[in-house]
Amino acid sequence: MFTSTFGFLINDNIQVDIHHRRIIKLDMDDARKAYALNVCVIAIKDLHMMLLAYLLNNACEKPVNRDDIFKNVWDDRNFKSSSQILWSTLKELKTDLMMVGLDPDFIKSDRGAFYSINAHKVQALYIKNQH
Repeated sequence: MFTSTFGFLINDNIQVDIHHRRIIKLDMDDARKAYALNVCVIAIKDLHMMLLAYLLNNACEKPVNRDDIFKNVWDDRNFKSSSQILWSTLKELKTDLMMVGLDPDFIKSDRGAFYSINAHKVQALYIKNQH
């Protein structure tokens, strides 16, 4: 699904590494010396990463339809999709994202039918082709 995309950079300090299923938060501690760096790294489940990557890639500028999420995250991978499975996966994913400092409303839902990303900045990071 994401062959040339390494991951995403969220709000300039949170890196999403799709292929290693890691989310890394780097924070400079302004109250301390300039070289003080706080690092938080979490690993998430494969399905959670696929959902997060799909939303980061598609739901930043406009909301995406729940049926598009079902098709691209579950159905195309021959997994069973349903509203309950989406709700449960989103709940677990939001818990993971709060561990790296993202707000509970980072992934927003409009009546369970449309989903969007609520971030100041999301930038895709690409893998350089090695010729």
